[in-house]
Amino acid sequence: MEKISVIIPIYKVEAYLEKCIDSVQKQSYRNLEIILVDDGSPDDCGKICDRYAGEDTRIKVLHKENGGLSDARNKGLDAATGEYIFFVDSDDFIHPDMIRILYQNLQAAEADISVCGFLPVLEGKEELQTSSEENRTEIFEREEVMHCLQHRNLLTVVAWNKLYKSSLFAELRYPKGKLHEDEFLIHRLLHLCTKIVFTDRKLYYYLQRSSSIMGELKWSSVADGWQAYEERLAFLQDHGYGQMTVWTKLHMLHYICKFYEKLEQNKEAEELLLIWQKRFVELYEELLDAGAMSDEQKQFYKYFVISPKLYYNKKVKTEKRVKRINRMKGIMKKLLRK
Repeated sequence: MEKISVIIPIYKVEAYLEKCIDSVQKQSYRNLEIILVDDGSPDDCGKICDRYAGEDTRIKVLHKENGGLSDARNKGLDAATGEYIFFVDSDDFIHPDMIRILYQNLQAAEADISVCGFLPVLEGKEELQTSSEENRTEIFEREEVMHCLQHRNLLTVVAWNKLYKSSLFAELRYPKGKLHEDEFLIHRLLHLCTKIVFTDRKLYYYLQRSSSIMGELKWSSVADGWQAYEERLAFLQDHGYGQMTVWTKLHMLHYICKFYEKLEQNKEAEELLLIWQKRFVELYEELLDAGAMSDEQKQFYKYFVISPKLYYNKKVKTEKRVKRINRMKGIMKKLLRK
């Protein structure tokens, strides 16, 4: 049983922390190094961490000044001594067999990363359960690994539903001070892999907290997400991932269309919107020349090239038409049943 380092970044989660740590301590896979990174939390998280460390010799506590999620993860990586790395967010929790299953799958497939499904749970209804029907396991070889990013139902970009060989992080760290930190790193990790293995068993429990519901859209978050896409595109182009660059460009067009209208009233985002206007045209023309868009994509994105306002007007009309058609189909089905 090789050692697995479990890294838990911690900040202002005292109401959820014990449940998280308990779920790691109770893992059926026992050879764990549990690294609790107290990221300068102003509540009692630090004391909770110290108490657990006094009760379990597998637990190591790192107290540091607040530096954000990426910095906390990086401190954990610097301190890790296990052959494998596993991340848990401190308000989430995991199935008792999660680490054992991921480890066994990784060993059987001789893979570099082992991935499982996850289950969003509402606060106050955190029941540990996984369906016995979820038994699909897939192995992806080197030429397929990067393409898993196209299938978000197989491989999400998040750090926490995966077991990694620690060697993957020998020269990689999360970007400090950035939101969407996982988007910046996932393609670099996959590039180093020869195989990944995936099971659809939902072993990670992602807590949807009522106190963490997103309010006003933060333009800085959108800007970081855009930077992650630009860096990924450059990386894929530099390393010869032809089809993946096409897919990434399409997602960049979608990303602009998704957020442009929402940021128009934000003066802080003016510079970003100007960059997007020019970049959208560049990406559209590149995809057009490559013959990489469907007729529907060509037509819809052309509206945005002409005028973002025209695009959104067309989008609203199309959505209304689709709803009307679906409503008529529903009525026809009911009439036929009668």
